[in-house]
Amino acid sequence: MNLQRITLQVAEKLREIATRQGNVPFDKGDLRKSHVVEPSGTENAILSANTPYARAVHDGRPAQTIKPKRKKALIWKGARNPVKAVKQPARKGNPWLIRAVDELEREGLGFLAPEVGQDVADELTAALRAKGLSVRQK
Repeated sequence: MNLQRITLQVAEKLREIATRQGNVPFDKGDLRKSHVVEPSGTENAILSANTPYARAVHDGRPAQTIKPKRKKALIWKGARNPVKAVKQPARKGNPWLIRAVDELEREGLGFLAPEVGQDVADELTAALRAKGLSVRQK
């Protein structure tokens, strides 16, 4: 039994759950398409969303004021006139990855049965429900 292969399968299932319609926030689809799974070490796997704004969408962010760095004012396509600063309100997080972990816990790890056998998949599901997955942020 290859532990790395099993953890990659679990991470891929988590990616599938995370990117389901209605779970991942959707504007143009870039966030949904940015999810990748990769091995980490010899036994772990990492699921990540590779967009610069993924963490701000997931965790939320405080209010902020955007000011120009080198010029005296900000201007963008569609703006009526230059402005000295733009204030953006705080945004509440939309933790789709945490919801995906919760859903995986409900669904269980039965999808691993062809790889490890139904008895082992059932034991892993029971362990998952008892302890939970390790979810860490970089």
